[in-house]
Amino acid sequence: MKRIAFKTLGCKVNQYETQAIRERLLEAGFNEVKGPADVYVINTCTVTHRADADSRRFIRVARKENPNSTIIVTGCYVELDKEEIQKIADNLLIIKNSDKNKILQYLVKDSKQGTARDAISRFEGRTKAFVKIQDGCDNFCSYCKVPLVRGRSRSRQPEEVMKEIAALISNNYKEVVLCGICLGDWGRDIGLELSSLLREIEDGIKGEFRVRLSSIEPWYVTSDLLQTIGDSKRICHHLHIPMQSGDDDILGRMNRNFKAADFLSLINRSRSVMPQVAFTTDILIGFPREGERHFNNTVNMVESTRPSRVHIFPFSMRKGTPAELFSEDVIPTEVINERASRLRAITDRLAIEYKTQFIGRHLRVLVETERDKRSGLLTGFTDTYIKTAFQGPDELKGQFAHLTLTNANSYDILAPHLSRLDTPVISQEYNRV
Repeated sequence: MKRIAFKTLGCKVNQYETQAIRERLLEAGFNEVKGPADVYVINTCTVTHRADADSRRFIRVARKENPNSTIIVTGCYVELDKEEIQKIADNLLIIKNSDKNKILQYLVKDSKQGTARDAISRFEGRTKAFVKIQDGCDNFCSYCKVPLVRGRSRSRQPEEVMKEIAALISNNYKEVVLCGICLGDWGRDIGLELSSLLREIEDGIKGEFRVRLSSIEPWYVTSDLLQTIGDSKRICHHLHIPMQSGDDDILGRMNRNFKAADFLSLINRSRSVMPQVAFTTDILIGFPREGERHFNNTVNMVESTRPSRVHIFPFSMRKGTPAELFSEDVIPTEVINERASRLRAITDRLAIEYKTQFIGRHLRVLVETERDKRSGLLTGFTDTYIKTAFQGPDELKGQFAHLTLTNANSYDILAPHLSRLDTPVISQEYNRV
């Protein structure tokens, strides 16, 4: 029985695809190990220079662990940088994204399983299961390499999605996260809309579970989608909508066809439907020609929209993107770091302000399967993505519990939100649902 190890970099879609590969290979008799292994599957990412470097590093680690192993390199980094990857070692099997489902055939020449379709029944090591419903992107933001390596937008059929979610729920997963390279574009190529799929999931699948949306671009957040989420008892009141910048000049150079005022209007409309919705976002710092005025407009937009969590990341020049033409206008690293630090102080404050409104309130939490490593406490997330930490037995892992939030700190602090029970059933710390 051959030993196999997996390493995944990047987005939820990549993590989903690794799980699909894992299930097929384990079914074929491979034995998963952490390493050393006879076969390594490295699912790469190329969204930033750092992702490229990490991908190369993991290839070298695998080669060092077992020089005689078969190392499969797949994912987004291989699409445009195959020659660079081949320089690392001779024993690499490089497989494009479109051929990920053929990995078993590459490893077992007489395999009778044929081409595997994307489908999972569990999600290794996770409380929540990611479900890929869409692939590719048609937006072509000027800084982004992803459309070049993932291709045009395409949707999975709703019956496939429904079948997969039902299987995961039957295997006791309590939360499914719908994800895609461009999630909001789901259905356009098959004459449907994301809101219709959500209603079908709400009405058509039985069991105790909730649904969360991963990142969705602002131009896909329609009034119908907002109302569908607002009316739902299953769909988390949490919207991750990338802002990237709060300045119209920079947004234009990014090729994001959305004005700052439109973004503010969207967030206000979201809150009119769901007053306590968790709005989280991404902000790109240091896009070429971003001056202090442009950055201050982003700061003002953050203050106006009051996100509960922000992913701040520096601009990374990607080969082959339109932004490569702006190379003479690159912002110095020290300026980017200073701006990121300044913005992070604001977003940390806003995160606390959002959570403070829930202190003393009864919250439903999905308990994670792993305890916090430093404190030993159980942890879990509310549907509005507030992280909680509390005392309780292992039998709560993977289950829903009701807690009362007693304080709210910055989410950057490990296991920050201590909670206790109103009416304990098993201990003084929690109330199992």
